[in-house]
Amino acid sequence: MTDFNILRKRYSDVLCGRGYNGKKTADCILQSDERTEQRLVQLGGRIEKAITSNEPGVINATLKGILDISISFSQNNSQFYHNKNIKNEIFNALNTLEKVYNDTTVPKGNWWYWEIGIPLSINSIFTLMYDYTDKSQLKRYMAAEKHFNDRIKLTGANRLWESVIFAVRGILLSDNDSIKNAISGIQDVMVITDSGDGFYKDGSFIQHDNIPYNCGYGRSLIQELAPMLYIFKDTEFENKNTDIINTWIEKSYLPFIYNGRTMDMVRGREISRYYEQSDLACTHILSAMLILSEMPEFNELKGTIKTQITDNFFEYASVFTAELAEHLQEDNNIKPKEIKPYFMAFNSMDRVVKHGNGYTIGLAMHSERTAAYESINDENQNAHHTSDGMMYIYKKNEPKSDFFWPTIDLQRLPGTTVLRGSTVKPNINAAGDFTGGCGIGENGVCTMKLISNENSLKANKSWFFFDKEVVCLGSCINSEEESEVETIIENRLVTDNSRFTVHGNEESEGYIIKGAYLDGSHDVGYCFPEEQEVNIFREIRSGDWNNMSIKSDGKSYKGRYLTMWIKHGRKVKDVSYEYIVIPKCHEEEINDYYRKSGIRIIENSDSIQCVKKNGTTGVVFLKDKTHSAGGISCDRRCIVMTTQTCGTLELSISDITQKQDKIYIELDYSAQEIISKSERINIIQLVPYVCMEIDTCAARGEEQHIKFGGVKNV
Repeated sequence: MTDFNILRKRYSDVLCGRGYNGKKTADCILQSDERTEQRLVQLGGRIEKAITSNEPGVINATLKGILDISISFSQNNSQFYHNKNIKNEIFNALNTLEKVYNDTTVPKGNWWYWEIGIPLSINSIFTLMYDYTDKSQLKRYMAAEKHFNDRIKLTGANRLWESVIFAVRGILLSDNDSIKNAISGIQDVMVITDSGDGFYKDGSFIQHDNIPYNCGYGRSLIQELAPMLYIFKDTEFENKNTDIINTWIEKSYLPFIYNGRTMDMVRGREISRYYEQSDLACTHILSAMLILSEMPEFNELKGTIKTQITDNFFEYASVFTAELAEHLQEDNNIKPKEIKPYFMAFNSMDRVVKHGNGYTIGLAMHSERTAAYESINDENQNAHHTSDGMMYIYKKNEPKSDFFWPTIDLQRLPGTTVLRGSTVKPNINAAGDFTGGCGIGENGVCTMKLISNENSLKANKSWFFFDKEVVCLGSCINSEEESEVETIIENRLVTDNSRFTVHGNEESEGYIIKGAYLDGSHDVGYCFPEEQEVNIFREIRSGDWNNMSIKSDGKSYKGRYLTMWIKHGRKVKDVSYEYIVIPKCHEEEINDYYRKSGIRIIENSDSIQCVKKNGTTGVVFLKDKTHSAGGISCDRRCIVMTTQTCGTLELSISDITQKQDKIYIELDYSAQEIISKSERINIIQLVPYVCMEIDTCAARGEEQHIKFGGVKNV
C-alpha cells in the first residue's frame, strides 16, 4: 500500500531541507529569505502582468516567484516559517492565476511553459502547501496540467520533465497510475542510445537532434531525475536500474566539470543566459549527485563530490543540498577522490576533454552529425565560431568568467581558424564528416576537417594532446574570399597583473617569435617549432549580454584580454600553421622548448598530420589511400595513436567518418603476443611485422584498442 504522506514528505525535504542549521546552510536560508522578500515586493505587479498579458513566460516567472515564497514558508529556520500572512499571499495568488491557467485556456506562445515549466512550479508549490490547500483547487490545477499535456511523449530531458510532472501529480492526487506512467517515462530515458536525443556509449549527450548538451539539458535531466530516485527509494515504484546513472556521472558529467564550473561547449544556447552561467550549472549537477549519494548504491560518489565542491557551490545550492554538502565537508571519514590525468573523445558529439595536472582543456568541433551552434528564442545569436575548433584551458585562480561571453571578441575565439567577419547558420548540421578523436591514457589526438557552409574556407585542423602540452597543426587552409583568414592561438580573459612575455622580435605589423609566456595566475606558455609571425593584442573590452542574446541584465561589463593570432592572408591557398600550447609551465621552459620537450612534428601535409613525443605517436590519415607516418601505414581516413613502453605497444584507432567498413593497418614493429584487444580488431600477422584489419562497420566512431607484448622495431 502506497504511503503518499511519506512521498510528499520526501519531496518537501528536497524542496526546502530537513532543518539542519550549519553555518553555510544558514547562509543559504538567509539568501532564500532575501529572495523571498524581493518576490513579495514583485508579486502584485507580476500577477497583474500575468493576467493582462496571458503570456506563458510571464505566468511561469510569477509561479517561480510563488514557489520561492512557499519554500521560505516551509523552512523551519526561515523568518517566514508558517507566517499566516505569507500563506494568504500564496493562496490569493493561486486563486487569481486560475483565470489564465485552467482546463479551458487556449495556449499561445512557447509550448514549453504550458506543458513543462508552469506545471513543475505548480506541483512543487502544492507539495509544500498541501496541508493548507483547498483540495478542490488542487484538483482544478491538476486538471489544467492534464489539459495541456495528458501523456508522456517527448524525448531526452523533456521526457524526464514530463515524467516528473506526472510523478508529483500522482503523489498529490494519490494516483498510482500517474506515478506508474511517470516511472515508465523515466525508464525510457535511462538507456544508452545510438541516435537522436539522449546519452551515447562514449558519454555524449545530445538534445534537439544535433546539439551537445551534457551540462544544459543533460544537467536538467539529472537535476530532476535524482530527486525522483530518492523519493521512490524502498517503495513499489523504486527504479533498480541505477548502474547506468553511475556510468553517466563518470562519462557524461564529471569530464565537463572543473573547479566548480562546467564547460560551456556542452551547454548549448544556455551560455547566452546571464542568469544561468556555468557555476550555477555545476552546482545543479553536484546537487543531483549529493541527493543520489544519500542512497547506498551511490555512496561511493561522496569522495568524488567532496573533491569538486567549492565555496561557490553554496551561492546557488538549495537549502537541502547545502545541508548535504556541509555534512559531507565536515565528515573526516570521507576523503576527496584524487583526479588522475586523462583524455576523452566524445565522437558522437564532436567534443574532446583533457584533464591534466593543474588544468583542464575543452575542445569544441563540429561535423555533418552536429550543428555548429544552437540559436532559438532569440538566444545565442552570435555564437558562430564556438565549434570551429574552439579550445579553452581551464585553470584555478583565474578570473571568474561570468562576463566572458559579453566581452569576448566572438570573431577571435581561441583555437579557431576563421574568415574575419564571417557568420555561420545556427541549428543545422555543419559540413564535413571527418571530425573526432582517440586516445591512450592522458594522451590523445583529434582532428576536424573544417568546411564552411557559408563561404569557401576549408582547413585541416588537428590537435595532439600529450602529458604537458597540446601540439596544434593546420594544413591545406584555402579560401577564395577577400576577407582575412586568421588562426587564433589565444584569446584569454586575464588578470590585471598578468605579464605577457614575447621571446622574439617586434616587427612593423606584428612579432616574429619562437615562444611567449603568460604569467600571473595563468602560467601558460606558447611555443613555435619555427619562427612565426604573429599578431598580439592586449585590450580591455566592454560589452553586455546583448552580445549573445536579446535578454540582458542591463549591465555593462569589462574584461582584460590577451589575444594572439596568425594572419594567413586573403584568397589563401594551401597555407598551414604549427604551434604548441603548454597549459602549465614556467617562463624559463619556453626557450628552446620544442627541442627539449621531445616533441617532433613528423608531417603536416594534405595527406597526413603526425606528431611524436618520446614513445607516443599520433597520426591523422586524411585520405582514403595508403600512407605511412610514425611507423604506421593505413589505407583509410582515420586517426591512430600508439604508445610504446618497455617492450609493449598500445594502439588506439577510430573511424571518425563513421562510414568505413574496414581499415587495414601495418606497423613497423613485430610482436610476440597480444595482451588485450577490442573484438573488432582482427590480427593478420605479428611477424615479421604486425598487420591487422579493423571492422569499423556501424562502430559509430568508437575507439578500438589493442596492446602487444614482446614488441621490436623492424
